Amino acid sequence: MRAIFIAVGSELLEKDKIDTNSIYMAQKLQETGILTDMKVVVGDDITNLSWIVKNACKRAQLLIITGGLGPTEDDITREAVAEGLKRDLEFKEEIAADIAERFKKRGIPMPEINTRQAFIVQGAEVLPNPMGTAPGQYIDDENCKILLLPGPPHEMRALFDKVLEEKIAPLSNYYIYKRMFKFGAITESETDSMLAELYTRYKNIRTTILASPGLIEVHLLGRSRKTVEEAQTAVDELAEKIKERMKDFLVTERDSSLEQLLVEELKTRKLTLSVAESCTGGGLGNRITNVPGSSEVFLGGVIAYSNELKMKLLGVKENTLKRHGAVSKDTAREMAQGIRALTGSDIGLSITGIAGPGGAAVGKPVGLVFIHFASEKGDTGVYQIFPGERDVVKTRTINYSLSLLRKQLET
Repeated sequence: MRAIFIAVGSELLEKDKIDTNSIYMAQKLQETGILTDMKVVVGDDITNLSWIVKNACKRAQLLIITGGLGPTEDDITREAVAEGLKRDLEFKEEIAADIAERFKKRGIPMPEINTRQAFIVQGAEVLPNPMGTAPGQYIDDENCKILLLPGPPHEMRALFDKVLEEKIAPLSNYYIYKRMFKFGAITESETDSMLAELYTRYKNIRTTILASPGLIEVHLLGRSRKTVEEAQTAVDELAEKIKERMKDFLVTERDSSLEQLLVEELKTRKLTLSVAESCTGGGLGNRITNVPGSSEVFLGGVIAYSNELKMKLLGVKENTLKRHGAVSKDTAREMAQGIRALTGSDIGLSITGIAGPGGAAVGKPVGLVFIHFASEKGDTGVYQIFPGERDVVKTRTINYSLSLLRKQLET
């Protein structure tokens, strides 16, 4: 079984709006052996949406639509689906009464416009929505099952989880098995050039390479109509070949963030950490403190963006800054030693660099970053030149620092 997801709403076509519903549902569907074949975002246009519905039902066995079930004139999902399926809309008095009761409990009369939410596509099963006024709908249109869900994630998830378990999952005729790897210090194109001749031999395994600044993920998904063991055998065989070939770049096989892995490693070794940041502007500390329980090992940090603060808070020598500059191995070393002395942590980590777009100098290009670790065992300093825009350089720096410190702890 394959699924197509449609997100409805003109606001989703704006550059600062991200649809999260499809990510949630694709993962849940995959766990039941159903693959999402396509994702479509469509504005509030009946003609466009009805055309997509009509054609999507010819391609996939499951069509999931979120959004456009509200009471306003631009909520056109009900009408568009009915048109695409050549069905009528039916008014359900009991739904209107239920919506009116909800408003009554809030002490306000129901606006007349909310009665639009009581229209149901002919033949659809109503899915009560305990979190909002827009009910979901489930339509069994012979070879295609169609699911209409409200757009707000907290409303959508409750309805989707229930209908997935009761109606959709039993239709899946595949067993699935997954493995994943995270690699660092390598690009997406380099990863694919090293792995393509391996994974292309396995036609029944879906191999996906995902790139983010400073981190590459490789996901393997095997499916079998017979048993999960059959899917596992093929995936494990490919996974071990990948693991061997990419061992120098392997960060983890777990679906965990770099900061979570670092916090776990620090806890295991009963070590504390503090950070001194310049070009990353507190981003590293923010990532670490996003991990629940990080307070057990993370003491804190200093954002020393100016030379004055580097000297005043971290003890960087004025002569060091004059001779070598703020972006240098010497300044990074003194920053790491300074934050360790200031906080009393076992490890001090410092970052100083040029995130761009300006700031470059002779011998110091945009993207140059110095990272330094100071501990009782001694000091370790490295530098990298990261490509990309300002935010990309910062993200690459943070990912590299997290990954590198974890490797340092393991040696």
